[in-house]
Amino acid sequence: MARITSDFSDVDDYFRKGIEEVRRTVDKVGQDADNYDVQHGDYVDRTGTLRKSNRHEVGNDGSLTLINDAESENGFPYASNVESKGYQVRSGGALYAEKRLKEIFEK
Repeated sequence: MARITSDFSDVDDYFRKGIEEVRRTVDKVGQDADNYDVQHGDYVDRTGTLRKSNRHEVGNDGSLTLINDAESENGFPYASNVESKGYQVRSGGALYAEKRLKEIFEK
């Protein structure tokens, strides 16, 4: 009977590098979505605060969260208020990011 010995010690490093690559790709798409919303937001940003408040976070699992944390004078989320009036603040970037991520990862 033949005995085969295998060394899989490099597997963890292989997966770690793969996860890092996914996170970098998702981060780039998040940056692109932030820029997309700055360029394509169809509202008048009188103070510049709404567009400056676009940011994103990439989770440890590679998930992407798009954020706009601008608040009105009374502390309410300003971006969702503007979106509720039919203007695109983060929704355009969200659709852009979803499309790009599907193109990249669902080949």
